[in-house]
Amino acid sequence: MPQRTRPRSLAACALVAGLLAAAQPAAQERDRVAVKFFPAPSHLESFAPMDLQFERLRSPAQAGSRRPDRFFGQIEQILASQGVTSNWQFVLPDGAFIRISIEIGGRRIELASAHTLYERDGRSIALERGLVALDGRDPKQLLANESEAFRNRRIAFERILALVSARVRENLGQ
Repeated sequence: MPQRTRPRSLAACALVAGLLAAAQPAAQERDRVAVKFFPAPSHLESFAPMDLQFERLRSPAQAGSRRPDRFFGQIEQILASQGVTSNWQFVLPDGAFIRISIEIGGRRIELASAHTLYERDGRSIALERGLVALDGRDPKQLLANESEAFRNRRIAFERILALVSARVRENLGQ
C-alpha cells in the first residue's frame, strides 16, 4: 500500500507556501500594452469595437531578442524618441476614440486620441484646438504650426498603433 506523504509541521507548510508565492511574479514585473476602441454613434459606424491586450512577465535575465521583448522594447523606444513621458488625450465630445494604455517597467502612460479615426477620409485634420476641415490646405503645413509636444504625441500614438496592428496581423498569419 503506497504511503502518503505529508508535511511534518506547520513550518514546512509555510515554507512551501512561501516558495510558491515567491515563484509568482509581482505586479511590477508584468508589462502590458492595451488598445481599446471606444465607438460612438456617428459616421464611423463601420468600425467594429476593439479591445486588445499584450502582456509579458519580466524576469531579471530576459533576453532582448525574444519576440515579446522586442515588441515592448520598440514601444519604449517610440515613447523615448518622441519625448512622451506623460498621459495625452485628444478626444472629441461624444466621439469615437482609441486609448492605448502602456505599463512597462512599473511606469504607466495612457495615450487617447480620435485623430486617426477622423482623419481617414482626408477631409479634416486634428489640431490642438480640435478637428478642422482641410479645405484644400496641406495637412503637413497645418501640423507644422502646432506645438512640438502635440506633434510628438501624435507621432508616438500613430507608431504604437501601427506596431500593434502589425503584431495582430502577424499573430493572425496575415
